Amino acid sequence: MEKTVHFIMYHYVRDLKNSEYPTIKGLDKELFEKQLAYLLEHYTPVRMDEILAAYQKNDFSDIPENGFVLTFDDGYIDHYEVVYPILKKVGVQGVFFPSTMAWKENKLLTVNRIHFILAAVELKGSLAMKQLVADCFEEMDFYRNQGVTLLSNEELYQNLAVANRWDPGEVIFVKRLLQNALPEEIRTEIAKHLFQKYVGCEESTFAEKLYMNFSQMKEMKENGMFFGIHGYDHYWLAKLPKEQMEKDIDMALEAMDEIIDKECFVMNYPYGNYSEEVISYVKQKGCGLGVSVEARGAQLGVDNRFALPRWDCNDVYPKGEKV
Repeated sequence: MEKTVHFIMYHYVRDLKNSEYPTIKGLDKELFEKQLAYLLEHYTPVRMDEILAAYQKNDFSDIPENGFVLTFDDGYIDHYEVVYPILKKVGVQGVFFPSTMAWKENKLLTVNRIHFILAAVELKGSLAMKQLVADCFEEMDFYRNQGVTLLSNEELYQNLAVANRWDPGEVIFVKRLLQNALPEEIRTEIAKHLFQKYVGCEESTFAEKLYMNFSQMKEMKENGMFFGIHGYDHYWLAKLPKEQMEKDIDMALEAMDEIIDKECFVMNYPYGNYSEEVISYVKQKGCGLGVSVEARGAQLGVDNRFALPRWDCNDVYPKGEKV
């Protein structure tokens, strides 16, 4: 018997208006509390352990209809300082997916360099956004002058600057350019340069403040929270060569060994990017369930258990109207 469960995806959850970067694409703490109150009134919380057990038995009769699961990506300090106390107080399990390199090596992930570059730019207005695009063009011109073959700035902008439901084209251009459109070494160096220009903070200091540490995660695990895998370096896994993709997943599994069940772990693909090859490998490594970023309710017993859809938190009342 199939059951619908609403997996909901969160990233930053903080007191936005009083934070250093109020324009970061996150959810305000007060709004999170309102969402949780709404969900508890209209839906039923489900533990990830219960869902994994249901799949192992192939019996979903014990899963409540219209259940919900709250998931939190990337391992931000917000999850320990803001989310965890709220969930612990009301007895709801959160499911957390830290990006492993961030806490293990105290390194700032490129995805977060991009987030805070854009947040700093947004504080300065539309002219600053145009300057950021121009800076990206200038950085790429530098590498072309060094003999690196890249598409022209105009071609790259046309190919990448495709607006989605959250961001305008110029923002998507910067995100996609620095996430995966350029060779890794080049995009990392460009992101570091732009981070220094627009944010102006030493990266290891910034990382230490941005992410949870492992002792905090272990405390959360001991108090009923659930942890899964989100890769090591937050790559688009399906775009990696096979050996690099496997190494990234292996390193994440090894680092998270103390707080996951390696015989039946949950995989969360960074950027929602996966392929049959990626799914095949995580299954081989012991994955019991995977989550994606397709925005709808998950039909347990019908949907691919290794790529279950998740709503974005902006879809949830009172921010949105889909859940």
